[in-house]
Amino acid sequence: MKRYIFILLVLHLFLIATCSQAKQIAIATSNNAENENTLSFGSQIKHNSNPPARLKACPDTPNCINTEYPDKQSQYISPLSFSEDLSEQVITVAKNIITDMGGTIIKEMEIERKDYLHATFTSTVFRFVDDFEIRIDNLTHKLHIRSASRTGY
Repeated sequence: MKRYIFILLVLHLFLIATCSQAKQIAIATSNNAENENTLSFGSQIKHNSNPPARLKACPDTPNCINTEYPDKQSQYISPLSFSEDLSEQVITVAKNIITDMGGTIIKEMEIERKDYLHATFTSTVFRFVDDFEIRIDNLTHKLHIRSASRTGY
């Protein structure tokens, strides 16, 4: 019994030390990434651009998905379609869902109509930050999404 309690105590202390160190690394990385990344989000979305504006491509790490680059098959998902009469409501509904899920709206851009949104989600334990972007293509009635973790592989 003493051996069992000792092993649990050592394991518990190890987990506390590991979690504390990981949290400090995550916070430092997150703060640096937030300063670097937040400024670039949405910067490639321009009014009447040719070719049409797209969300930033995913890096070569597997912790990202994107609806705008079908050539990167492992990171590609199909965009969501919506009817023309709902185009004004898509961003409002997306904002409500994001905030209900604990996300934070960082940036909203209105180009032709409300058609770009950048939000972040922060994990509970280690405070890792994930970026979530939406671009609405009002011509094709598609909702494009990019979701990427700032840290990790």
